Amino acid sequence: MWISSRFFVIFLLLHLDTTCSEPFEAHLRGPGFVMEPPGRVEFSNSSGGWLDCSASGSPQPTVDWVHADGSAVTEIHGVRRVLRNGTLVLMPFAAAAYHQDVHNTIYRCIASNSVGRIVSRDVQVRAVVAQAYKVDVEVLSASRGCTAILRCVVPTFVKELVRVVSWVHEPAIYIYPSLQGDGKFHLLPTGELLIHNLQESDESQSFRCRSMHRLTRQVVVSSPTRLRINSHRGIISPSVVEHTAHVQVSQDEGAVLLCVAQGCPSPEYSWFTHNGAGPLPVLSGPRVRLLGPILAIEAVTGEDSGVYKCTAGNVGGEASAELRLTVATPIQVEISPNVLSVHMGGTAEFRCLVTSNGSPVGMQNILWYKDGRQLPSSGRVEDTLVVPRVSRENRGMYQCVVRRPEGDTFQATAELQLGDAPPVLLYSFIEQTLQPGPAVSLKCSAAGNPTPQISWTLDGFPLPSNGRFMIGQYITVHGDVISHVNISHVMVEDGGEYACIAENRAGRVQHAARLNIYGLPYIRLIPKVTAVSGETLNLKCPVAGYPIEEIHWERGGRELPDDIRQRVQPDGSLTISPVQKNSDSGVYTCWARNKQGHSARRSGEVTVIVPPSIEPFAFQEGLAEGMRTRTVCGVSRGDPPLKLIWLKDGDPLPDLLGANVTMLDQYSSLLSIPSLSATHSGEYTCVAKNPAAEIKYTALLQVKVPPRWIVEPVDANVERNRHIMLHCQAQGVPTPSIVWKKATGSKSGEYEEVRERPFTKLLGNGSLLLQHVKEDREGFYLCQANNGIGTGIGKVIQLKVNSSPYFSSTSRSVMVKKGDTALLQCAVSGDKPINIVWLRSGKNTLNPSTNYKISVKQEATPDGVSAELQIRTVDATDSGPYFCRASNLYGNDQQLVQLQVQEPPLPPSVLEAAMISSRSVNIKWQPKTMGTGDVTKYLVEFRESDPLFVEQWQQIEVKDPPMFNAMIENLKPATRYAFRVIAEGSAGRSAPSQELIVRTEPQRPAGPPLSLSARPLSSTELLISWVAPLPELRHGDIQGYNVGYKLSSSGNTAYNFTSVAGDYDGGNGELLLSGLAKFARYNVVVQAFNQVGPGPLSEPTGAQTMEDVPSRPPEDVRCAALSSQSLQVSWQPPPIYHTNGLLQGYKLVFEPIIDDIQPSKDEVESRKTTALTMVLTGLRKYTNYSIQVLAHTRMGDGVVSKPLFCHSEEDVPEAPADIKVVSSSSQSLYISWLPPNEPNGVITKYSLYTRVVNGREELNNEKRSLPSQQAYYEAKGLHPHMEYQFWVTASTRVGEGKSSRVSSQITTNRVPARIISFGGSVVRPWRSTVTLPCTAVGKPKREWFKSDVALRQGGMHNSQLLDSGDLIISSLQLADGGNYSCQVDNGIGTDRLTHTLMVQVPPTAPVLYVTSATSSSILMHWKCGFTGNAPITGYTLFYRRTNGNTDEMQLSRHASSHELKGLVCGSTYQIHLSAQNKVGTSPTSTMLHVRTQGQSPGHPASTALLAPNSTSLLVRLHSWPDNGCPLLYFVLQYRAVTEDPDAEWVLVSNALKPQRRIVVNNLTPSTLYQLRMEAHNVAGISQADFTFVTLTKDGDPPPPEIVHRGHRGQTTVIFANMNLLIPSIAAVSGMFCTIIMVIVCYRHKQANHIQKESLENRANSEAAQRERYYATIHKVSMQNNDKIPETSEDISPYATFQLSEAGGNMSQPHHGGPANTLLHSFMYHERALAEGCSSPPPAASKNRRRHSRKTEPESEESESDQDQLTSSRTESSNQHEGKIKHNSRLIQHFPNHNISITYL
Repeated sequence: MWISSRFFVIFLLLHLDTTCSEPFEAHLRGPGFVMEPPGRVEFSNSSGGWLDCSASGSPQPTVDWVHADGSAVTEIHGVRRVLRNGTLVLMPFAAAAYHQDVHNTIYRCIASNSVGRIVSRDVQVRAVVAQAYKVDVEVLSASRGCTAILRCVVPTFVKELVRVVSWVHEPAIYIYPSLQGDGKFHLLPTGELLIHNLQESDESQSFRCRSMHRLTRQVVVSSPTRLRINSHRGIISPSVVEHTAHVQVSQDEGAVLLCVAQGCPSPEYSWFTHNGAGPLPVLSGPRVRLLGPILAIEAVTGEDSGVYKCTAGNVGGEASAELRLTVATPIQVEISPNVLSVHMGGTAEFRCLVTSNGSPVGMQNILWYKDGRQLPSSGRVEDTLVVPRVSRENRGMYQCVVRRPEGDTFQATAELQLGDAPPVLLYSFIEQTLQPGPAVSLKCSAAGNPTPQISWTLDGFPLPSNGRFMIGQYITVHGDVISHVNISHVMVEDGGEYACIAENRAGRVQHAARLNIYGLPYIRLIPKVTAVSGETLNLKCPVAGYPIEEIHWERGGRELPDDIRQRVQPDGSLTISPVQKNSDSGVYTCWARNKQGHSARRSGEVTVIVPPSIEPFAFQEGLAEGMRTRTVCGVSRGDPPLKLIWLKDGDPLPDLLGANVTMLDQYSSLLSIPSLSATHSGEYTCVAKNPAAEIKYTALLQVKVPPRWIVEPVDANVERNRHIMLHCQAQGVPTPSIVWKKATGSKSGEYEEVRERPFTKLLGNGSLLLQHVKEDREGFYLCQANNGIGTGIGKVIQLKVNSSPYFSSTSRSVMVKKGDTALLQCAVSGDKPINIVWLRSGKNTLNPSTNYKISVKQEATPDGVSAELQIRTVDATDSGPYFCRASNLYGNDQQLVQLQVQEPPLPPSVLEAAMISSRSVNIKWQPKTMGTGDVTKYLVEFRESDPLFVEQWQQIEVKDPPMFNAMIENLKPATRYAFRVIAEGSAGRSAPSQELIVRTEPQRPAGPPLSLSARPLSSTELLISWVAPLPELRHGDIQGYNVGYKLSSSGNTAYNFTSVAGDYDGGNGELLLSGLAKFARYNVVVQAFNQVGPGPLSEPTGAQTMEDVPSRPPEDVRCAALSSQSLQVSWQPPPIYHTNGLLQGYKLVFEPIIDDIQPSKDEVESRKTTALTMVLTGLRKYTNYSIQVLAHTRMGDGVVSKPLFCHSEEDVPEAPADIKVVSSSSQSLYISWLPPNEPNGVITKYSLYTRVVNGREELNNEKRSLPSQQAYYEAKGLHPHMEYQFWVTASTRVGEGKSSRVSSQITTNRVPARIISFGGSVVRPWRSTVTLPCTAVGKPKREWFKSDVALRQGGMHNSQLLDSGDLIISSLQLADGGNYSCQVDNGIGTDRLTHTLMVQVPPTAPVLYVTSATSSSILMHWKCGFTGNAPITGYTLFYRRTNGNTDEMQLSRHASSHELKGLVCGSTYQIHLSAQNKVGTSPTSTMLHVRTQGQSPGHPASTALLAPNSTSLLVRLHSWPDNGCPLLYFVLQYRAVTEDPDAEWVLVSNALKPQRRIVVNNLTPSTLYQLRMEAHNVAGISQADFTFVTLTKDGDPPPPEIVHRGHRGQTTVIFANMNLLIPSIAAVSGMFCTIIMVIVCYRHKQANHIQKESLENRANSEAAQRERYYATIHKVSMQNNDKIPETSEDISPYATFQLSEAGGNMSQPHHGGPANTLLHSFMYHERALAEGCSSPPPAASKNRRRHSRKTEPESEESESDQDQLTSSRTESSNQHEGKIKHNSRLIQHFPNHNISITYL
C-alpha cells in the first residue's frame, strides 16, 4: 500500500450524532443503584426530610430527580434542594408554605451515564404539618368484679401518626405496654388499658393517657378520668370491642394479634388458625405465646400467614372475631444475564428471576423498562423480555420491576451491549467512462460497530490535493457513515482506480472501480514508497488516459519481472512477495502506451524498512508496598528511527504515578519505580514503533497491599429482641477476607468463629447481622481482615444488650400442703439495678411489716436478681395468683406464681376429644375447681369398647396438669374406645370421670389381599380371585379392591387398575378381566381400599391367556406360475401381535375359477405346510386359481387372507372333442369338428390333415391350417369314389396338440341326409334366448322333438323353427329345459341329433334352523335347496332384534352354519337367510324368532337380602338373582309404616350400581319400615316390596307387637301384583296354542310327503328337503357313552337336557346370586315346520345349582331372627329396553366351546 506523507481531507459535516460516533470502550459499565431511596418517606414540617440516592458505573453516573410525569425536579429556594451527591433535601417549612406538588407527591431518582439510565422505585413523599391536638379517655365497660376497658381517643386527623406510650395511674404510677399484664393492669400494644377484677375501691382512682406524635415526638397527656363502677353483677355475654383485623409484618419480625372482648365474668380467650382444612387450636411454643387477648408470634415466617380466629367466652355466651396475618416475605429480583453482548441483527433475551429465600416465586406483576422508560407489553412473554433484530437503538440499560399487591416494588438492572461488527458497505460507486470537463461524484456508505471510518485512494495513493477535489463525510441517525468525493471539473490526469476503504477495529472492507477519462497516457507523480521487510509490496502504476494498451515495469534498465518473487498483474500493478531489504530497495519505472503509440513514463523510489521486535520482560513476584522495582524494554531488531514509550493500563504514564523512564540507548528503555504502592498495580505496556510497524508487549505488575479499614467496627448497644448490624469492611490487594469471632469468656480469652445460622447472617460486605438479640449474644466480638499480606488487622468491639427485666417463663405453679410453708421464688434477668415487688392478685403489695405470715428475701445473681417470698402456715385462703414484678431503667416485667394449697382432688369434668386420628386420640378435660385440688398427676384409662368382650383398663400417666390433655397413641384404627380420667394428688385419687366413647379414624389398609390367583378362562379373559387382608390389617371397612394388570413383556411399570366393590366384611373377591391380549402373559396385583385410601399392593402373580386362532392373515401373499400345472405361492407370517399363540403351520386353500353348471365334486383343495412357500402341482392347465392362505395354531385356523388370483401357464391343447365328415356332393366332403374340451390355452389355429387312401395304399397326404374361429371345412374338387381320411389338431402359442380321431369318408354321387352340427349339453340363464343348430346336407326333411314329443311350428309359444333348421327358444324358463332332438331324412339316409338344454334360474330358499342359543349368541345351520342349475355363490343372513333395525351379513358359499355373537341377553331376534347364484338371489327362508337365554331378575328371600340394625339396614345386593342376564342397576327407596297409606318414600338411589352390599343409615330404632326395590337388567325389571323392623337402641330385638304388625301388613304375593298374574295367564294360553300348532304342522307334513313323491323331475332336490336332520355345535364324545339319535323319530322336538356338573368343560358361575341353569335342547326340522311351525323355546328349568364357594358369615346378622324381622312382596315385569351393551362379571360361557349339545 502507498503511504502519503501529506494527506489533506476536508470533512463536510452535515450531521453529527455524538452517541453513535463515540468510540466503543470495553470498560464502560451502565449505572446501578448503590443506595435506592425507600418507597415511602414521611416527615414533619418542623424537621424536614431528605431522600438519599447514589449509583455506580463507568463513567460515574449522574443522579437526577424527576416527578411522576417525568419532568425534572428543580431547586426551590428555601424549600427544596438537590445536592451534588444526589440527595434530595426537603427543608423545614412553615405551615403556610405547604405545596402539595412538593410535599405530597411522588419522586423518582434517575442515574444515567453514556451507557444508559435507570429509574428508581416510586418514592411517596408526605410532609405532615404539625397541628395541636388533644386526647380523651373513654371507658367502655366498668362492672364490679369484671374488667374495665379504657380507650385513649385520638382525633382522626392525627390518629395514624399518634400512638399511646403509657398510662398514668394517679398520682405517679406509670403503666407501660406489655404482652402480659400484672394481674390488675394490662396496657395492650394498641393502647387500650384493661383493669381486671373491679372493686369499689377502684372507683376513686383516676387515670390519664400519654400519647406521642410519631414524627414530631410531641407528647400529649389527657385529662384525668375516674372510673364509675356499675353495681350490676349480672352475667354479660362477651362482645369483641377491639381487634386487629389485618396485621402485616415482614419476615423474621414479631407479630402481635389483638382481640379484646368485654363481658362479665371476664371472658376466657381461645385462638384458632384456619390455614388448613379446618380450624386448629393455636398452641404455645418457643415462638408462640398465648396471653389472653394477645397472640404473640416471634420471628414470623411465611407459614404463619393466614386467618386466625379468637374466641372469647364466659358462662353468658361466646363471641369471636377473625384476624388476618400477612407476612411480607422479602423477594430478590435478578436479571439473567445482567450484561449481554449481542451483535447487530441478533436477538437479545433477558429473564427476570424472582426468588424468595432462594426459592422461585410464582407469577408477579412484572414491568420492563428501557433507559428509564416503560416498554410496551408486546415485547414481554411472562418473565422473559425478547429484543429481536438488535440495533443501536436497543443498547442501553434494562430494568425488571416487580410490584407486589402490598404496593412495594423490587427491581434489577441489566445492560445490553452491542458486539463488534466489521464494516459492511451499504452503497458503492460504479465504473464510469467520460470525456474531460464534466463534474463527477463518487459515493460510499458503510455500517458497523464501532462506527467505521472511510478513507479514499486513487490507484493506491492518496487523492490529489487540489481545489477540484472535495471529500465529504457524515453519520446518519442510524449510525451509518456516508462519504463522497466530488470532482468539479474532471481532467485526463484524474482518471484511474478510485477506492473507498471502511475500517474499524473489527475489520475493514473496500470497494474499487475505475474512472476512465478519454485522453493520451499520463502517469501521475509516484511518491516515495516505504515497504515492510517480509511482507507483500503491491506497486500500482498511477496511469491516466483512456484507452491504455499496455503497462510495463522496469528497474535498472531491465524489464520486470526478473525474479520469481516478482509478478506483473493483468491490471499493470507490480507485486513483490516477500519483500527483501537488500534486493528490493531502489528506483522502479512504469510506462504506459496506447494503440496509437503514444506513451508516458514515471519513476518512483522504494525503501524497505525492517519492523521492530521487543524482547519479553516481566516484573518480579511478591512485590509489596514500599519496595522498589525496575524492568527494561529492549528492541532486538528493527530499523531506526525507533520510538519507545510506556503505557499503564492502556494510557500514558501519569505524572502522579512516580515512575521514572530512562532511555539506556536508542534500542532500550528502563522503567523504574522507587517506592511501590497500591496505585502502581496494573498492566504496563512497552510500545516500539518505526515507519514500518508498531509493536506492543505487556507485563503485569501486582503490588501486594495489606488490609486497611474502610469501615472500622465500633462498640454497640442493642435492646433485647431487636436486630443489630455490626459493620466491618476492609480493603487490600488481594481483597481481604472478613472473619467474625466471639469471645468465649473475657476480652482477652479464647475466640470462636461466628458462623451462619438462624438469626445470624454474614453479609457479603463483611457486616454481621444479629437478629432477635438475646443476652447470650452479649460479649466481645473480633473482626479480622486478612489477605495473606502481613499479619492482617483486627478490632475487638463490645456488644451490650440493654435488657429490660424478663423471666424465663411467664408463669409457674407452686403446690404445698395445707399448713406447710409456701416458698415462692422468681429469678429475673436483665440490666441492674432491678427492683422487685411482690403483689397478691395483681394489686395488693405484700409487705412483711403489715403481714406477719410473709417474709421477703432478695439476692443478686450474675444475670440479674433472685427473689423469694415465704408464706407460713398456708391454708385455702392463700391459694391464688402472686406476681413477682421487676423493673429497671429499660422497662418492667412480671411473673405469675400460682399458689395452690393441696386438698383431695375432685374428678375432672368436661372430658372431650380434641383430636382423633387413626392411631391416636388427644383428649382434654377440665378440673372441677381451680386451685383447690392438690393434683400431682392424672391417670388416663382406656380400653376397647366391645359389648361382647370386656377388656381390662389400660393406663397412662399425665404429669403436666396445666395442659389438661393427653395424647393416647398406639391405638387400633377404626376401633371404638372408652376413655376416663382420674385425678391423683397427695391425698389419693379422685373418682373416675364420665366415660368418653371415641372411635378412632380409619387408616389405609396395612396388609395386601391374600391368596391372589389368576387363571385363564379364554384367550381374552382371566379370572382373578383373592382373599381379604387379615382383619387386624384392614384398619376400617374394606370398600373394595383395585385390581391392576399389565403385560409382562411391557416395559411400562404402571398397572392398569380396575376397581371392584367390596362387601364391607372383608370377604373373598374375584374379577373377570376381559378384553385382554390373546396368548399374552400378564402380571396381576390387588390392593384393598377403605374410606381413607388404598393399601399396599400384593405380590404380583402371573397368568397367561389361552391360545387362540390368529386374528390376522399371513401378509405379502404372492403367487407365480411355474408351469402349466404348477404354481409357487409365498407369504410372510402374520404380525407377531396377532398370532395369538404358537404357529403350527399354514394352510393353503385354493380352487379353480371355472363356470361349471353343477360341479360334480368340490374342487376346493387345501394343503398344509410349515414353510413360508409352497409349490402347488397337479393343477389344471391354463386355469385361473383363487388362492388363500391362513395360519393356524393349536386352537384352530386363523383368518384367511383375501383371495389371490393366479393363472397357470399355457400348454399344448388336448385333441378336438369330435370330428364329422359327410359327403356334400360327388366331389366334395364337409368336415366339422368340436374344439378341445381342454384347450390348455388360447387356440391360435387348427390343422386339418387329409389323406387319400386307395385300398391300403396312401396316395396323398396334405395339411391345411385354418383359423381358430373356424370349426368346419368343405373339401372340394375331390376324386369320386375315393376314400378320404381326415383328422384335426389344435394349436396354442406353446405348440400343436393331440390329433382328433381319424374320420374317413368315400366320395359318392348319392348324398345321404347327414347332420353337420354337434349335439350335447346347452346351458343358458333364464329369460334369455337360445339357438339349437341342426345344419345338415342332402337337403333333408327336418323334424324337432322335445322328449320324444314332436314340435310343430307355433307349438311352443316361445319357440321358432328357422328355414336353416335351427330351433330358437326365447324367454327361457325352467320348464323349457330338457332334451331337444333334431331328425333329418332325405330318403337316401337319416340322422338324428340331441341337445340337452339346461336353464339356470335363481336358487330356492334355503332351509334355516337354529341349533342352540346362549345368553349372547345363536348358532344356526341351514340346508341348501334347489341350486337353480348353477353353483351357489354365497349366502346373506338377515337378523334384527325385536323393534330394532335389520342387520345383514354376507357368508361364504361353502358355509352351512354360522354363530351370531355379541347379542343382547334375554332378547328375541328375527332371523332369515337367502342364497345367491350367478343368476340371482333366492327368496328368504322362513322367519325364525329366537330368544337368547336369560330372563328378567328374580326375587331374593328377604332373610338373605336384608339385615336390619338399630339405626341402619344392611342390603345384600349380591343375593338378588339375575336369571342369566347381568344386573345393570337398582332403584331403592323406603318409608316408615304408619297409619297414613300415602306416606312419602325416601329415595336412597335411582341408579345404584351392582355391588356386594349397601347400608341404609339414619333409621329410627324399633320402627317398622317398608322397603321397595327394583332390579334392572336388559331382559326386564323386577320389583319387590319388603318390610323389616329395626332393632332397639341397645341392639335388642324389637317388641313383638311391632313384628306382628309387620306380618299383618303382608299380602299375598301372586295376586297382589297384576304384573306377575298377567304373564302367568299368557304362558298357559301359549302352551295350548303350541299343542294345536304341532298337530296342524304334522298333518301338513304328511300331505307334502305324498305330493313330493308324485313329482318325478324334482325328485332329487325335493328328497333333500324332506330329509330330517339335526346339528351339533361341535362333535365330541358324550359322557356316559350317550349317543345322539340317528333319526328324528328318536327324540322329542322339545326335549331339554341339563348338562352334568361333573363335566370338565363347564365353568362355575362367579357371582353372588344363585347360579343360573344352562339348558340345551335338541330339535329337528322339516319343510312344513320351517315355513310356519316354529315354536318359542321352552321356559327355563327351576332347578338351581348352588355356588361352589361358601358364603362368608356376617356378624351383624346373628343378633336377631331375620325371619321375624323381614318380609317381602315381589313383582316382576319383562320390559324390554333398547340395545344395552354391558360387561358381566358372571362366567357363563364355555372356555373352549367343546359342547356337543345344541340349544333350542
